[in-house]
Amino acid sequence: MQSTNIASTNQCELPLELCAKPLALVGVSGLDTINNAIHKSIWETFSSNRRIERSPVLFKLIGNAHEFPVVKPKRNSYEWYIPKGILKKNWMNKYLNEIPAVIAVFYDLDWNDLQWNEKMIECASRVQSMRAALEGRNTRIVVVLIQDTPPLPSGEDVLGTERAVALCASCELNAKSLFVLPHGDHLQGYVLRLENAFYDLAQNYYYLEARNIKSHREHLNKSTHQYLFVRHQFKMGFLNELRQDNHTAHKHYTHAYNNLLEIRIVDTNAMEIRTIAGFINYKLCRLMFSLGLPRDAISQFRAHTERFKMRIGFQELAFEHHAWMSKQFSVFGDIFDEAVKLGLPAVQTQHPGVYYQQAAQHATLRKKSCQELCQSVTAHPTPDPLENAKHIEFYGQRPWRPGKLSTAESPDPQLESKGIQALQYLEKQVNHSNIVISLFGYAISQYKTYKCLRMRRHLVVQMAEEYYNSQDYGKALTLFTHMLWDYRTERWWLLLTDILCKALRCAFLTANIQDYVMLSLELLGTSTTITIDQKKQIYHNLNNIFKKQIPQPEPDTPMKGIQNASLLWKPVLAAEPLLLSLDMGNIVSCIDSKARFMQNKYQGDQLVIVELFIRTTCPFPLKFNKISVMINTPGYSSEFAVNNLHADAENLIFNFNEVKRFLIEFMPNPNDIGKEIQIGAINLYMGNQQLCYIDLKFNGLGNDVNKLCPDLMHFKRTSRSIYDFDNMKPLPVALIVPRQSKLTVKLDHQQPSLLGEWYEILISIVNDEEYVVENLQLEIMLADNNIDQNTEFCSNDSGKPQNLPIQLQKDQLKTSEVFSTKIYMRCHTIGSRNVGIKITYLLKSEKPVASIKEEIIHVPVVKPFDISTKFLTMRFGEISKFYVGEPFILMPVINCLSQWPIIIQDTTLEFSPLVKEVENASKSQIKGLTLCNGDSGADIFVAEVFKQNDSAINIGQYTVKWKRENGNNITVSQMSITGLGVDWIPLDIELPLPAFGLVRTPLLVSYKFYNRSQQLIQLEMNMEASEAFMFAGYKQLQISILPESTKTLQYNLYPLISGCVMLPKLTLTVPEGSPEGPALRQEQLNSLIERAVPTHFFIMPQSKGIPPRNLGINHIKKLPLYNDACKTRSINII
Repeated sequence: MQSTNIASTNQCELPLELCAKPLALVGVSGLDTINNAIHKSIWETFSSNRRIERSPVLFKLIGNAHEFPVVKPKRNSYEWYIPKGILKKNWMNKYLNEIPAVIAVFYDLDWNDLQWNEKMIECASRVQSMRAALEGRNTRIVVVLIQDTPPLPSGEDVLGTERAVALCASCELNAKSLFVLPHGDHLQGYVLRLENAFYDLAQNYYYLEARNIKSHREHLNKSTHQYLFVRHQFKMGFLNELRQDNHTAHKHYTHAYNNLLEIRIVDTNAMEIRTIAGFINYKLCRLMFSLGLPRDAISQFRAHTERFKMRIGFQELAFEHHAWMSKQFSVFGDIFDEAVKLGLPAVQTQHPGVYYQQAAQHATLRKKSCQELCQSVTAHPTPDPLENAKHIEFYGQRPWRPGKLSTAESPDPQLESKGIQALQYLEKQVNHSNIVISLFGYAISQYKTYKCLRMRRHLVVQMAEEYYNSQDYGKALTLFTHMLWDYRTERWWLLLTDILCKALRCAFLTANIQDYVMLSLELLGTSTTITIDQKKQIYHNLNNIFKKQIPQPEPDTPMKGIQNASLLWKPVLAAEPLLLSLDMGNIVSCIDSKARFMQNKYQGDQLVIVELFIRTTCPFPLKFNKISVMINTPGYSSEFAVNNLHADAENLIFNFNEVKRFLIEFMPNPNDIGKEIQIGAINLYMGNQQLCYIDLKFNGLGNDVNKLCPDLMHFKRTSRSIYDFDNMKPLPVALIVPRQSKLTVKLDHQQPSLLGEWYEILISIVNDEEYVVENLQLEIMLADNNIDQNTEFCSNDSGKPQNLPIQLQKDQLKTSEVFSTKIYMRCHTIGSRNVGIKITYLLKSEKPVASIKEEIIHVPVVKPFDISTKFLTMRFGEISKFYVGEPFILMPVINCLSQWPIIIQDTTLEFSPLVKEVENASKSQIKGLTLCNGDSGADIFVAEVFKQNDSAINIGQYTVKWKRENGNNITVSQMSITGLGVDWIPLDIELPLPAFGLVRTPLLVSYKFYNRSQQLIQLEMNMEASEAFMFAGYKQLQISILPESTKTLQYNLYPLISGCVMLPKLTLTVPEGSPEGPALRQEQLNSLIERAVPTHFFIMPQSKGIPPRNLGINHIKKLPLYNDACKTRSINII
């Protein structure tokens, strides 16, 4: 009976062979996969890892004892043939799994095998046996030789060619039916080539089969062979699918469908025609999607369903028609969804979910039709008219009249009645709700994918209703409650009311007390559209729960469910006591509440006040037992109740649309200073603590979803209290700030701070509080964290930096007492510093309160002075280079920038190894000097360098020790002095002169030339005349200076006028034809003369009464004398 039931109820299902992808069937014979490892590897290469790029071939292993289907006798004429049905059940399976298009006989044989003749005969015997088994069929037989040796190039293997011809002759095969499969490293490649060859042969086989079927058309006529027109076109379409010729297959399926529509449909053949039409439509739609014609597929399906939606057949079996329609829509949805996964784009108006939804609708119609038609059927008829259901030859035919055409003979009415009764009885056993729910699930998932949210919600509600109808009230309640929030937000009050009523019945039937109370409170509100009588019953049921009594069922509640619900409610209400905690934040109940802080900040010693409004829209009085507010802090939560409620019990009774205001006061926790507190929930307690106690938790923001627009509430005619409730602005968060401190902080410091000094700040704290201060802690920090690395702090005068923040403590500070301390700050960069002072303490009052006092000190930081450096020659002329061995003057100049006078304690210069000080015992010239703003002070050092360097050299480290005029701390400032580049010249000139000369008094001077190099230096000297002097000496001379020796030229000068007069100008040039010497350029000579030889000399007039005397020598020397008016001559100068 069970197998019969299955067969009869699956008439609308598509057979597996119809839904399977058509693949060319290739039989493989001669492989022993169990005992031969080589054969096993060959078979696995053929059959496993069938990727999409490989040929569409299905390989089947055929043994020696395999039996093929019996061949039907050939029909020469269709003149007297009347078909018994349209499509046989075994035909598609026969071509898919039983009759191979190609048989490949595998045999182990090498061309050089020693037993060639015996094995050739055995191979031919196997081929003949296979040919005999397939006698009457057009299956192509091929031979594949498994060889161990790799093949030779074509034309080189003479033996192989000869034996291949002999083997083909022995097996009666043509040369194209013999293949060689070398078993070696490249087995995969050989197998792919064989596979392609088999596929080509299979395509030719299916083409010949289709042409053979097509040849029967000329023997058919439209009057008696309408079924054959459909059958033959379907077969040709299926065979072309096996050939993977989808275009031709689509053409034949279209012809088959059109021929099917020409058949006259009556009650007795409606099932068969409808079944075959579904098969052909499935093939057409699937091919159209694969050919890239989705619009044509949708049009074909719509036309198909329109044609058959009214062709019901037997009215007693109308549920079969709805089942078939549901299957048609669900199958098309599957095909559509498969195409979408392969890349077909879909839109919100056309996607698979639309067809799943229609399938669910037809499944619902099937359920209703079954309830109407099968209600009176109580037993399966005997004898069983469906006992031959498994052996029916054609698709879609009735088991009690197989193979009978409806137009040829009338059916037996009694047998028909029993068959219909059997089908009705089996239909009655079907769980229709599971089918409907499954289809709804597919549709909901598709609507969610394409973001059709409203349709998704609609289908979820329908699914919940189906769960309710199938008496699965728990799942129905879950789906109903999930959808409530969406309909609340969109204000679908009529739909929301309907869902609430259904959800309430589900909560009653499952004894879900929490959901029952929440749904009841929402139905009692003004947003629902139920009558006042229904609200009254809900109100009484709610009171029954408070009394631990079973509530009364709602109207339209099934009686069977009421009995089960009574059994479920008893253990739920038996709990002692019954405590419930309900989150009311996401529903629009008949109770509305709002809470806010009276201000956004509260000091640590200030009373926190929470304002609470409660309103009920229940048409009947509601009484609360307790009202409290939950306050959340970052670390914990606290509950504060409204005071003096028990003294005034009437204040807890609320009538319709009544608003009441409550205040809750509490002191903040000292640990919450600096933290935010927020209103976590409003707790309204209902019921009795001994029986049933319900805690309703509200978020305190009100049922804002119930408002159309908050601004329009200003134009609503209402009482003042309700106006205040609707327009109250929520303030759910408040900050606990430290209490306002009464400490006085005095700061004494002298701005600005000088760079590098320890800047002193005196902090004085005066206790002006009314109580003693304890645990006072002074914290020093920088407000600008980005420059804290360039700023150092110290809490004493030791000068040792300390890490920030610096904390100073004092255990107790009495009233009016003063606490003073000093801090020191040293800055290494200029700019402003914001020094933060934070004082925390505990006020010793009745309730100790932590307090904070904060101050910010703005301190500008400036440079105390600026240091510039000058480099001079020994005659105080500016230089651009240093020269090896030539002394120079180094002059650091200190320019005071400070607003406060500074005292220079000492200055030192530590020379680098490249520089040598000429005077070792030099001292600071500005030691002890006081500099005011704008003043300057300079040091002088004489030094020389002894190594050439192209880049600027480091002179040394200049150190200045200084302090403020009234300061105590000495600050050390250091600066690195960078000098000039160093050049080397092989010549040095020296002209020692006395401090002054006298008019008309001879003056002896000596020009000393020193050769520093190891080579001879030759120069041309020229001494130009001067109006202020007559002189005796060489005017022009060729000078040769030996290596590392000195050449001296002496001149007697006779001053003619007094004052600072110009000396005779010395000129040196390098002769053009001079022998090779050290590299000496003319510009170097000019620069040397400019640095070493004075250009002017001070001549004083003679005093009266003092005889003239020689200032330069004490003896008479005969020298040539020159002036501008005479030529060279010798004179005696005394």
